[in-house]
Amino acid sequence: MHYYRWKIATLLFMVLAFVSSTVSAQDKLLFSGFAFSGNYENRKELYPYSSQIELLKSENGQPLLNKVFYEKIRNRPSEDARLTTELGRIGQGNQITVAFALTYEKVEYMELDGHLLLFIGINANVLAFDRTSKQLIAAYPLRIRYHDSVNHRLSDAEIVTLYRKLYLTNELGINPFDEWLNKFAQIAFKGRHTKYLQVKDIDIEPEALKFITANNQSPKALKNLIANELESSIASTNNIPIIPWSPGEVVGRVMALRFCDGNTFNLNLPNPDYEVDFSLRAFRGTEVEGAYAKQKIFRTLGTIKIYQPDIKKYHLNENIYNTQIVTLAKAYDARVEDWEQYKKTLNELLYDTSKQFSNVNSGWIKEHASRGADAIDTFRDASKIIDQLK
Repeated sequence: MHYYRWKIATLLFMVLAFVSSTVSAQDKLLFSGFAFSGNYENRKELYPYSSQIELLKSENGQPLLNKVFYEKIRNRPSEDARLTTELGRIGQGNQITVAFALTYEKVEYMELDGHLLLFIGINANVLAFDRTSKQLIAAYPLRIRYHDSVNHRLSDAEIVTLYRKLYLTNELGINPFDEWLNKFAQIAFKGRHTKYLQVKDIDIEPEALKFITANNQSPKALKNLIANELESSIASTNNIPIIPWSPGEVVGRVMALRFCDGNTFNLNLPNPDYEVDFSLRAFRGTEVEGAYAKQKIFRTLGTIKIYQPDIKKYHLNENIYNTQIVTLAKAYDARVEDWEQYKKTLNELLYDTSKQFSNVNSGWIKEHASRGADAIDTFRDASKIIDQLK
């Protein structure tokens, strides 16, 4: 009698264990690997270097980017336990899918004190969407930056070699997939966020546009840079998801994705509850000569806004600015490239402004908002908006 009770109990335990493991597996997030955001037809224009790395295959024909990514996941037990690559289970269990979604890449140079510096940048999203409805759930931007001193401007082939090392190794001291996993480890995905925010409009006003043109810069490229830096700054400093900004790539609230394995998705984007707009008003600067050194002063002026479209109300609308002073010793014939310094002041302005949305620093606002202390209350109102998105 006891034998049969034990046998039944053992069988029941095995059934429960099987059900438990099945439920656990179905609760895992689906993992889709590496994807390009935007129209895949334009990938060579949008991502000239990453698109060449995408073509690399492993020995068994698997896309090399995905192979390296999967290996990194397997070496991270905590993250591996949250993910599954069983993508055939449409309609079964959890359909929340996550991916590495590339949004931006850049290569730039800067001359500083007689040295030529190379900067490589990648912006991407930890992207989550419902695979059944193809509805975006959340996007958490991340930025990967690498720089080095070089003897000459590199050829395209040399740049591709650097990008290959960046994606496929840790030789450069940073890896995009490691950074994605670090961000992923901090995120607890919800089935659906109740409030959404998006960087909506980037405007370049006439004074700034004249300066940009005089410096042989592309207004379109600068708008892309501002949007990517602003949404990354807002998301990272406030730990919130954001609807990706992708002008020219988003049509009718649909964002295109193309994965390394050939799968394509057109994701439906939710309408933003709040919109962030930024206007670049001007770049201004001057020089102050001294006996042994000169100071170069760089200033960037902009306007930051947070708008709620359903009630047509601005919760924030402030003119802001940032100033950088660079001291150059005459004895060493020290020089800097002005345009790069203006971009630096711009990026600092976007990042430091974003920080105010969660931790209002009255001292910073007094120094960087045109209305000074009178702007503190509007930034506090903005922080209440951001709190709703967490």
